[in-house]
Amino acid sequence: MKINTALCLSVRATAIFLVFVAALGIFLFPSAATAQDSFAGVWRSGNDAHYLWAGVDWNSFNAKWEELSKQNLRLVDVATYGEGSQRKYVGVWRGGSDAHFLWAGVDWNNFNAQWQELAKQNLRLTILRTYVEGGQRKYIGVWRAGSDAHFLWAGVDWNSFNAKWEELSKQGLRLVDMETYTEGNSRKYIGVWRAGNDAHYLWAGVDWNSFNAKWQELGKQGLRLTVFKTYMEGNQRKYAGVWRAGSDGFYLWAGVDFENFKSKWHELAGQNLRLVSIATYEGCGGECANKVVATSAYNYNITGHNTTYHWPVDEAGGDKYVRLSALTFSAAPFTLPFSDSSVTRQNGWLYQPSATNPLPYHHAVDYANDLVKSFQIRAAAPGKVIFIGWDNWSGNTIVISHDVGGVQDAFRTIYMHMRNGPANDCAKAWTQSVPPLSGSTLNGYEVHLNGSGCPKAPANQHPNPTNWGTNDQTIAVAVNQQVAAGHILGWAGDTGPGGNGTGSAKANTHLHIFFTRRDPTDNQFYFFDPYGIYGFPNCYPSGNTAAITTVCARYPNAWKGGHPQYP
Repeated sequence: MKINTALCLSVRATAIFLVFVAALGIFLFPSAATAQDSFAGVWRSGNDAHYLWAGVDWNSFNAKWEELSKQNLRLVDVATYGEGSQRKYVGVWRGGSDAHFLWAGVDWNNFNAQWQELAKQNLRLTILRTYVEGGQRKYIGVWRAGSDAHFLWAGVDWNSFNAKWEELSKQGLRLVDMETYTEGNSRKYIGVWRAGNDAHYLWAGVDWNSFNAKWQELGKQGLRLTVFKTYMEGNQRKYAGVWRAGSDGFYLWAGVDFENFKSKWHELAGQNLRLVSIATYEGCGGECANKVVATSAYNYNITGHNTTYHWPVDEAGGDKYVRLSALTFSAAPFTLPFSDSSVTRQNGWLYQPSATNPLPYHHAVDYANDLVKSFQIRAAAPGKVIFIGWDNWSGNTIVISHDVGGVQDAFRTIYMHMRNGPANDCAKAWTQSVPPLSGSTLNGYEVHLNGSGCPKAPANQHPNPTNWGTNDQTIAVAVNQQVAAGHILGWAGDTGPGGNGTGSAKANTHLHIFFTRRDPTDNQFYFFDPYGIYGFPNCYPSGNTAAITTVCARYPNAWKGGHPQYP
């Protein structure tokens, strides 16, 4: 649906996450609860107080609105959606001290009557939302102080809406909000107008690439997106936007879960950008979304290696945010770290949850076949071996540095629980891993060592090959060695208490591999998920080389060719 205006343009682009740099600034207010849908937001320059509140019921939302009203914050956008049998609300606030009003959960007749009544009190409608609840269409409205000309047009088809938009444009009225919904088989539109004579633009019913291109094009022409809408038409997602004149900084971020959205909101607050429009829609839900940020900090120091590897999280004001600068990249240099087709992925960003540990964070990927048989471990990308040693927790460990895209040491892969000869590994288990342990962790590891033929007394050590491998299963590379993708590094095992502290002689043969990226903003290394999924094991594709097409792959994946493949 292309609108005829003085700025009739048609351009195409390809992006799913939009980044358009704007200004610098500060963060003032924390955000609140989470939701399980996809979010999109529009930002413009500002350094005023602001607030974001999401994923709450009406009573909580209304209470927050009243609380923030007393703090001179005014609602500038609202969204609502169903989550199971509950209705949830999202609110965006910015600084303001003018008169205002919120009216929700009413039918059209009541809403229209309230609109007319408030107009007499010098209040102007700025936001309108509609939804269906209990088989009835209901409406939400936000009013702000004003005595200017205004107009409300509702329940019409696109042609009527477009015609009214053109008619009112000539009368010095500008569209300040719009809503669209389906009634039967027809799509309907609602528009809210207020006085204005600046340049403006309306673009609707297009796919993402077209919308993205138009957003970028109009940005260069002094037009700023103020209202963002998305909806399904048939089996295609469509987008609509309202632009007004402006020369300030601006930003658009779309198609992410709330954890990501909140983090971008926090990041942009530090650049003096304020959220002005928000949309929520169907996306990755349930247990697979909002899982980048762990419940507590996770930073790993490998014994004898002088680098700290960090969880991809920033903490500020008592809240945690995804470190997007660490997880947003375009490089995809990796292949699977094995070539044995009987080996499969066991765990991802999290382990399988249990009743006692519903959020078991892993920050890595595990690969194994039957957890007994070993397999050859291979380099996941070309690089340089920069560390080989025994980590007190994870046993034999290799670290490879990868130069990618002209950037030195851009990524590192960390291969853990490897074998390096049964006698060597048995001895290091007692001399290096046991001393720092205590309590149940120590007891469990000692039970495993004794039961697998590796008691403390060297003279009595006869490591069981099922657990400890054979003399030819050793590390096959050296420090400073350059390796190609697929180069054999050694053999999978379960060395170290982190590899097998089960309290039994049962083998737990697997590869634990960390993928890390050096964030160019601070030159520190951060864990990331090469699949871009950051979820429980069942959130990932089942096949080793399956395409990553799930909507829950909402971050960049780092696999060469866009999906895992054998070296």
